[in-house]
Amino acid sequence: MILAALLLSFVLGDDALRSWVARFNADDEEIYTNAVSNAEAADFLADAVPRFECPDRELERVYWFRWWTYRKHLKKTPGGWVVTEFLPDVPWAGKYNTISCPLGHHLREGRWLRDRAYLDDYTRVMMAEGNVNGRRAYVNWPAWATLERLKVSGDGGFSQKMLPDFVRNYEAWERGWEQRLWTERPPRPFQAGFKPARGLFDVSSSYEGSEFQLSAEGARPMVNAAMWAEATAIARIAACGGEEELARRFAGKAASLEQAVKSRLWNPEKGFFTTLNEQGERDSVCELHGYAPFYFGMPLDRGYDVAWRPLLSEKGFRAAKGLTFPTQDSPGFDVTIRFDRHMCLWNGPSWPYATSVALTALYRRLQEDASVQRPVGAADFVALLRQYAAQHVLTLPNGHVVSWIDENLHPSTGEWIARKVLAEQARRSGRPQKVRERGKDYNHSTFCDLVIAGLCGIVPRSDGQVDVKPLAPPEWDWWCIDGICYHGDELTVLYDRDGRRYGRGRGIVVVRSRPNAAKKKGGDVRL
Repeated sequence: MILAALLLSFVLGDDALRSWVARFNADDEEIYTNAVSNAEAADFLADAVPRFECPDRELERVYWFRWWTYRKHLKKTPGGWVVTEFLPDVPWAGKYNTISCPLGHHLREGRWLRDRAYLDDYTRVMMAEGNVNGRRAYVNWPAWATLERLKVSGDGGFSQKMLPDFVRNYEAWERGWEQRLWTERPPRPFQAGFKPARGLFDVSSSYEGSEFQLSAEGARPMVNAAMWAEATAIARIAACGGEEELARRFAGKAASLEQAVKSRLWNPEKGFFTTLNEQGERDSVCELHGYAPFYFGMPLDRGYDVAWRPLLSEKGFRAAKGLTFPTQDSPGFDVTIRFDRHMCLWNGPSWPYATSVALTALYRRLQEDASVQRPVGAADFVALLRQYAAQHVLTLPNGHVVSWIDENLHPSTGEWIARKVLAEQARRSGRPQKVRERGKDYNHSTFCDLVIAGLCGIVPRSDGQVDVKPLAPPEWDWWCIDGICYHGDELTVLYDRDGRRYGRGRGIVVVRSRPNAAKKKGGDVRL
């Protein structure tokens, strides 16, 4: 590994970025515009995000497409910057059209933005407006996501300022509130919150964002892994700020919850994390959110790696065009497109939201220890990332194929389901859709983070050092992620087999420049 300290400069130019943006703009009908218009997108992205190139044009296309769409969701409000899930206003959103369900994804993807102000504001707004708990709240993880941001930005002061809000949010989830089950007619009440008798959190699947699922209601893997992550993050933030009693209290909550997740939600018959229903029985349905304990980095020994087997199985999650949410051998699995039913079904379709959770969980697990033999490997991660990238298209009525991201899709054909159902329901009713192109440029998943942290292997650390554990294919001769704003420095990581493409040396090269070195103690760059 070669280390160089240079003045601030990009290894990659912006010609490729501008070419991609021109293509996306030309193919786009700009229906809704927030802070940055299509015309401003190229200049904005050139300054705002890391640059990326690799031999796989599809991965490169979708990398830039997803930043191009993320930019559309940056919204300036009287309360500050926010990030939206839907571009048009939707009736179930909170203030400024914000929704807590994608909050963790927005923060994880957006942690690579060069300007911290967007997500600092967004976090403050979401915590202040009460969107993260209570009647409108979905499962979310602001404290953990902020700690993950800190590993990139180095800004520990922000997490300290937000600590009281994080604590209040966690305690509100402990107390709980009444939700409703959307699958019931009429909906019956459901009490969300912490259940001391079994040491786990219950939540309605509807407020996990997975409506009409096949699994039971009750203590679900996603909410419990998320609350473990929240308690762990709060304990760490408190410890860094010298609040020892608070740190001990939340470390204790995290330890108890971890034990309950492993003893009650791990289903030894399935070799997977499944729901504990309201009667205290283990459910048999395996869903992608069963990877949530891996996603959040819960300590799991090698015995839990059996959970990766269904990821690659045709009876499990692997389908031709994407990962299904429940395994395909689940009773009731159905991908039939029905126009007389709700458009957001989690009983079979592929969801980018759940796919990005599973792939994040996978890259994190693979990077823990490359010497461990698991049922999956780096090549499987790359294959699934390529499959995920291939979903990002739509064929227009005239046959033209454009870049696209929407809500859910058919795992065998790749057809976007919610969009088709909404359009057909409107046609049959003779009335226009209430919200035009509701799911267009949908912002409820990650992709760029999978490239930066997974494919290129940038493992950020709160101490300012950086680990590089790429999962990129060994047959590639070159790749580069350039211009990461990292703890106030500029970071570039590239691979150049023979050193001729970038002229910086052979193999993996890490370039870290320190534009503000005079203001810091010491001049050495350590990795």
